[in-house]
Amino acid sequence: MKKSWSSFLYEEIPEGGTLVVGIPDVGLVGPISTSHLVKAWELRSVGYFDSPDLPPVILFHDATPLMPMRLYGGYKGNDYVLVLHSDVAIPPQGIHSLASFVVSFTQEKKLRRVFLLGGIAVQERLNIETPKTYAVSVDRDLLFYAQERGVEPLREGFIGGVYAQILKEGYKARVPVLALLSECFLNYPDPGASASTLQAFSKITGHSIDVKPLLEQEEEIRLRLREMMKRTMEAMRGVGKEYEYTIPALYV
Repeated sequence: MKKSWSSFLYEEIPEGGTLVVGIPDVGLVGPISTSHLVKAWELRSVGYFDSPDLPPVILFHDATPLMPMRLYGGYKGNDYVLVLHSDVAIPPQGIHSLASFVVSFTQEKKLRRVFLLGGIAVQERLNIETPKTYAVSVDRDLLFYAQERGVEPLREGFIGGVYAQILKEGYKARVPVLALLSECFLNYPDPGASASTLQAFSKITGHSIDVKPLLEQEEEIRLRLREMMKRTMEAMRGVGKEYEYTIPALYV
């Protein structure tokens, strides 16, 4: 089978680092989180992922071209952090191949673990002042590790889409993958949920993150990302997200 994803790196990636992934999904929690993390920790551009499965787009910021799925890296204390940030949702046909590629890239670069930052849509989000963040993994040791640091596991329900596939591929390859998912709006950009996700990430890694700018600029971020949310909702059709509102038959 022809390889559909490639990585292009501007510099060597140190072994033993942490990969943090933010891909558009419900509430755009993932990319809002990784975008803020890159700024807060002053990470630099180190490369990008590309694939024929991605939409044929290129971004421009301050007259500088940007690939839609970029890698940023740098040290936080003694820990090297590599962030995969995407400005485009992954089409259904690209999900399985991307999940496999993320896991194989993690193995090839000898990275220690993978964090998936995102959201889980809840119908009562409007009445939730501080969204709760859940730890999700197929690896019970990782769940225990997160719980020890104050992040409760998701006890019932479905996870759908690209993160579900990365979790499965990671488990099969014995790559430690932990998703941190906060209660969020389904189809509105949710910086408040991103703040909760980053606070949970901070608890687990032990590195502080100032999330105050996310909370202070909530409305501005929502307005700026309306079109991205619309495109993401279109791309999410048929990728398993509809299961997240379903109670598993096991519990009926």
